[in-house]
Amino acid sequence: MKKLGTRLAVKAIAFLLALGTGVGGFWATLFILSQWDTLWTGVGYYSSNSCAQYMSNRMVQVEELARLLQYQAWEAPLSYLDQQRLSDLEYALDSERTNFCFTIRRNDTGALVYSNLEDGKTVESSVHTVLRDSIDVTYNDGGERRKDYFVWNGEKQFYLLYVVLDNGTEQLLTPTDAALAAQYGYTFNGNSWDYNQAQDSRLLYMDLAIEYGVAYPLSVHDEFWDSSQDFSEYARYLPALAVLTVVLDVSCVLTCVFLCRVVGRRPGREDIVPSRFDRIPLDLLVLLELWIIILLLTGGDPMTVALNSNGPSTDVVVGLALVSSGVGLCLLSSLLTLMTRIRTKTLWTNTLVWRLIQVLGRAIRNAAHSWPLTGRVIVLFLLYLVGTYLTALTIVLVPVYQGLVLWLLCRWAIQWHRVRQGTDHILGADPSFKIDTRGLYHDLAQHAKQLNDLGGTISQAVDERIRSERFRAELITNVSHDLKTPLTSIINYVDLLKKQPIDNPQVQSYIEVLTRKSQRLKKLTEDLVEASKASTGTLPVHLERLGMVQLVQQALGEFEERFTQSNLAVVTLYPEEEVWIMADGHHLWRVIDNLLSNCNKYALEGTRVYLEITRRDNSAVFSVKNISRQQLNIPPEQLMERFVRGDTSRTTDGSGLGLSIARSLTELQHGQFDLSIDGDLFKATVTFQLAPPPKAETEPQLPPPA
Repeated sequence: MKKLGTRLAVKAIAFLLALGTGVGGFWATLFILSQWDTLWTGVGYYSSNSCAQYMSNRMVQVEELARLLQYQAWEAPLSYLDQQRLSDLEYALDSERTNFCFTIRRNDTGALVYSNLEDGKTVESSVHTVLRDSIDVTYNDGGERRKDYFVWNGEKQFYLLYVVLDNGTEQLLTPTDAALAAQYGYTFNGNSWDYNQAQDSRLLYMDLAIEYGVAYPLSVHDEFWDSSQDFSEYARYLPALAVLTVVLDVSCVLTCVFLCRVVGRRPGREDIVPSRFDRIPLDLLVLLELWIIILLLTGGDPMTVALNSNGPSTDVVVGLALVSSGVGLCLLSSLLTLMTRIRTKTLWTNTLVWRLIQVLGRAIRNAAHSWPLTGRVIVLFLLYLVGTYLTALTIVLVPVYQGLVLWLLCRWAIQWHRVRQGTDHILGADPSFKIDTRGLYHDLAQHAKQLNDLGGTISQAVDERIRSERFRAELITNVSHDLKTPLTSIINYVDLLKKQPIDNPQVQSYIEVLTRKSQRLKKLTEDLVEASKASTGTLPVHLERLGMVQLVQQALGEFEERFTQSNLAVVTLYPEEEVWIMADGHHLWRVIDNLLSNCNKYALEGTRVYLEITRRDNSAVFSVKNISRQQLNIPPEQLMERFVRGDTSRTTDGSGLGLSIARSLTELQHGQFDLSIDGDLFKATVTFQLAPPPKAETEPQLPPPA
């Protein structure tokens, strides 16, 4: 089903099928409902709705005829139009022109007033079913006007008396209006109103009874004849049309369900993909479609009138089909886009109202944040006064509103107390304490976040101070030890030289020791000065395009003899092409020299040293790996501090400044220096950005090592 529903052709066919069956089923259903009595009850034509409708139309004419005849009997003056109307009614109700049969008699005496039947015939013998009704006719030759309405249920007539006052309004006379009724000659006998004609001779009154029905069999070609023929046709084809209506309606429902399930599906996609139509704001789309539907229905009114008056014609049927198709297209497209918006959860968010609410919300938030605290307090107080006034009008909502305000104030007080407790923790002995900001008011939440940041800053400052004090103590201890050892040796050997004759051969060995120790002291002093300059950034840096592979190979050549003496095997891994970087040749040489020197001093004898140069993204990476002679039980960050060695016994010639100088010099050249320790495996990594391609064919030569 899903795979089939992703095809555009299948969706188009299902859409057209749903539209066609929907329009056809709509009109077929309306027709079936209009003929429900014929289809379900199986009654004859004389009990059908169409027959009753035409009889009702004829009864209007009969009542008007009765009034005009009664006025004529009372010798009331009839206008020219009334006379013409009387002639037209007698002509239209003649038995030769209509199957509607009726008689008009006086209710009190039973005298015949008018009949359209032939002489000697009665309504009972001429019609299929006899129906009876009652009307009253009043006439006033001047003065007060009265209306008396009668309702006849076949056994008894009920009186509803109205008096038309001078201002044109009608007033109903009830038993409580006895005085007013007596003024016009009416008295209430407990069940009905009696009229005393002697009291008011100006008023003439007549109560008429009408018997009517439709001729059986039909003998005149009129509206009853035509509707009877239609009824026979409908009775013959209505069951088949009812089945077709059910098929159309069910087909429309099934295709709509199918379209709702596959709407938004695309080939190769599991999620729902909205179309451009689905991106139109929903409220704007609803207004547009309502406007289109109103235009279509307005355009369909003349066609409906023509259909009712002249019967179905080709133009009318085509016009109604187009109007119905347009309305159905709007409704079906609305259904499908609603399903898409519900599945993509954009039913509410993709509306102009939602966007307006978001804009207003952002404006209110920005304004609220930019307002001073005093302004916000004033606004809240004014809102409280407005709410108090509005709830006071209802009285019932006053305790609810005041209770809500009290609850909000108590909630604010509790939250403020929680913030104060958190502040005491932060300013006390627990600067790492964090205040929970969930559920806090906006101002309190901002204040709590600031206090949390302050606590973190305090905790970080304390850690930095403790760390600085520890490194300062270690610096003093290490420098004192490193400077004291060569100085002690120099002092001792100088004392020995004083005690020995000059021609003693042992003096030369003493002089060599003095020379070596003094050189170490000199080197330590130079490293200390250079480390200080590198960390403060006072060394000049001249970046140029250098080949890292060539520089590492040159440095390795100088360390080859020392690695051989230390029984270290060097394993190199270089790319086939040169790796060009932007660096300072002198400083980069010192970085590489310090790393290789660190390997020579602290690597375990008989192991391998791995040197590797690789390209990573837009960077060149030089890494040095070796196995440490001593256990590395300190973190990498501490190992890069000044005067810190992997040799905790400090029996080697190192100063503990090499890695610190290498890191500072690397950072001066905009590079990155990293250390990692895994057991006894020591790894140093230096990363530089690759240099841009050269402008000339020839590459610049590397500067000589310092």
